[in-house]
Amino acid sequence: MSKPKIKEVIVVEGKDDVSALRRAVEADILITTGLGLTKDKIAEIKALAERRGVIVFTDPDFPGGKIRHILKDNVPGCKHAYITKEEARCPKTGKLGVEYASPEAILRALNAAKAEHQEYEIEYDLNDIVQWGLAGLPDSAQRRAKLCDKLSIGHCNAKQLVKKLNSYQIPREEIEAML
Repeated sequence: MSKPKIKEVIVVEGKDDVSALRRAVEADILITTGLGLTKDKIAEIKALAERRGVIVFTDPDFPGGKIRHILKDNVPGCKHAYITKEEARCPKTGKLGVEYASPEAILRALNAAKAEHQEYEIEYDLNDIVQWGLAGLPDSAQRRAKLCDKLSIGHCNAKQLVKKLNSYQIPREEIEAML
């Protein structure tokens, strides 16, 4: 059975949550690293919300609720996916987390959040990054950092930049105008 492709970017707390989501759906996923939400990370999530939409999918506990609250206050238009404590409970340890949820529980939560299913084209590759002087030159890192700041997508290396440009669906004209 093929997994549904989610249009929006899903925001989770940690890397173990990513593994659980990947068992249930195909999606671009952004990690907040728990309550360590910086101004830059919030700006990145805000830019994603404007371009593709965002679904906040945090643990059903106090830190997860706090992250939801921070994003609700700072990023208008976010969708929220919720799982119950029972769905998120590890049977061995009793700990709570999205990482313990079954694929069925994850799909139910995303459907309840009205996740959109959509495919998008891969438009950029590493050749584009090199052609724009964002890789392979002595000042590439600085040029990449400036572009990432203008796009509010967080600093990244060349390979990560390709992934972000494709997943955030940033138009080529917009990138070239900024360069």
